[in-house]
Amino acid sequence: MSLEEVSSPALFERDPSALPVAESLRRSSRVVVAAQVASQVLSVVTLAILYRVLGRDIFGLMAMVLAVLNLVRILVTSGLDIAAIQQAELSDRQVSALFWLNQALGLTMTVLMVIGAPLVVWFYGEPIFWLTVAMAGTAWAWVLGIQHLALLQRRLRLGTVACIRLAALAVGAGGAITAALAGWGIWALVIQQYLELAMLTVLAWVMEPWRPRLDVRGSGVGRLVRVGGHCTLSNLMFGTINNVDKMLVGSMLGASASGLYSQAFSLMQKPVTVLLTPLTSVMLPGLSRAANDRDEYRRLLLVFVRGLGLVMLPIGIGLSVVAPEAMLVLGGPQFAAGGPILAVLALSILVQGFYTAMGSVLVSAGHADRLSRWSTINAVVMCTSYFVGIHVGKWLGDPVMGVTWAYTLTLAVVVCPMYFGFTLRTVGVGYADCMRQVRMSLPAAVGMGVAVWSCRWVVRTYLGWPALALLAVEVPLGVLVYAALAWRDVRWLLHGGLRARVEGTAAVPAAEGKETGGDGHN
Repeated sequence: MSLEEVSSPALFERDPSALPVAESLRRSSRVVVAAQVASQVLSVVTLAILYRVLGRDIFGLMAMVLAVLNLVRILVTSGLDIAAIQQAELSDRQVSALFWLNQALGLTMTVLMVIGAPLVVWFYGEPIFWLTVAMAGTAWAWVLGIQHLALLQRRLRLGTVACIRLAALAVGAGGAITAALAGWGIWALVIQQYLELAMLTVLAWVMEPWRPRLDVRGSGVGRLVRVGGHCTLSNLMFGTINNVDKMLVGSMLGASASGLYSQAFSLMQKPVTVLLTPLTSVMLPGLSRAANDRDEYRRLLLVFVRGLGLVMLPIGIGLSVVAPEAMLVLGGPQFAAGGPILAVLALSILVQGFYTAMGSVLVSAGHADRLSRWSTINAVVMCTSYFVGIHVGKWLGDPVMGVTWAYTLTLAVVVCPMYFGFTLRTVGVGYADCMRQVRMSLPAAVGMGVAVWSCRWVVRTYLGWPALALLAVEVPLGVLVYAALAWRDVRWLLHGGLRARVEGTAAVPAAEGKETGGDGHN
């Protein structure tokens, strides 16, 4: 199938992906969520095994290299996959041009990372030259299937994409565990990266029949590159926010502290990823297709906000309460000191979902330039807080906790409120309307947190149960209490929230967005 066919109106008469937006997203969402939950369960089990076999320092060394590599991968993709998803009309020549541009960038950045390996060694002061060289090749492997995945997302084959990612994760996990048990040390983690990316590429090419053409003359890809450039800058800034803290900890405090902080951060992000990966894969194409229908766009956005609040708020509060048991059970005694770090980082989940999702909102509404400007502001503020936090933490005797509190407080109190408000004004959606979508889930999450904390205190004080048994009680108790307190919203989600009318918005006139001070999204 050519891209001309993918973009043609006739396709919408025969392709299931061209059903009304809400119906298409509803059909995909269940598969996406199930695959994402399965992938995170698999990931946690894999980490629990590798933590015990490899140890904290090995994960710390890998975290140092990945902090640099993650920024390189952003430059390699250059936001061209996002541009392909967001563009209303796309030709075969344009996608081919994007594909070859990605390959050129991948090879270039691989070479540059190999050349820069001595600088990485100098920055961290650790013997990681060959590790850096070995991982450099993943910068190219990262983009071999990226346009094929983008085309699947563009056609709303989101369940297919989720299953591809799950299969690739399983292959990588199996290879890593096998190599670790065979005594390969840190190279087990390198093998995991390459196996996962290789399987991702193979399956993407199998499931998406499009093939790049060599002749891309007259593709008119300039506009897509400009959109991709804005997305690249914003992704680079967001990547800076998520990696500079780890680079500082690794450089100033060493491999052991790096392993502790990076793995606590990774565990904090896993439940976030369970929700945000399927949600953003749905949000960007879904909102993009509704961009010319102001009422539908607004309705979908408020549905996404309601879903975010319903899931993210209890995750943040619940994980913060059970963090000590979670770190001890997953990592063993050598990772137990990460419990307080995870408890503080988990509080950032309360706002992190809204913060991350706003990028998809701005891109879908055609405001990638505004996204890049705000992401730069956010990065400057967050990175400044890291430097302040680690030095204040040193003064107080715990630099890792200094960075931890700097991340959580700055994101929750400073960055997210400003960024969230700006995005809503830009697309003409009222802040009060969004807050109404979480009016039930927030108090229910707080009530759940109090119930779990009380249970934890009683069990630890009077029964003295081990961490695994305590965790086995805390988690189901939290789920049951929250489901009871927020039952109406939970029932709404289980019965297909994307099809439901958003509470409090049915009677809102289309002109209300102008009254909020926004400039619209068309």
